[in-house]
Amino acid sequence: MSAFHDDKLWQEAYVATLDALDATNSLTGNDVIDQVRKHVMMVLTVIAQSAGERDRKMREIKLRDVGHIIESLRSLLSVLWGQEVFSDEIFEKLDGAYEALANKLPR
Repeated sequence: MSAFHDDKLWQEAYVATLDALDATNSLTGNDVIDQVRKHVMMVLTVIAQSAGERDRKMREIKLRDVGHIIESLRSLLSVLWGQEVFSDEIFEKLDGAYEALANKLPR
């Protein structure tokens, strides 16, 4: 396995990604859902890239970028909840997972 598989932050993002993809799997034809899928994959990918970064400063820069992606993602999740695409339970699960992930990133 690659080094990022052992990274605790990546593992948490991986679980959140699977949950988000599962929640949107049967939903089609909605641009916001497409954006959610894109954002969850970007979060996971950038965290994987940062895990392999040897330069600590560059790792922090990449992780700060993830924070901005998560902000956008959480806004998109809120829109889907507001449109009643997501139930309260699904929204709280996904939003809570990404909030917890964001709280672990450098500021």
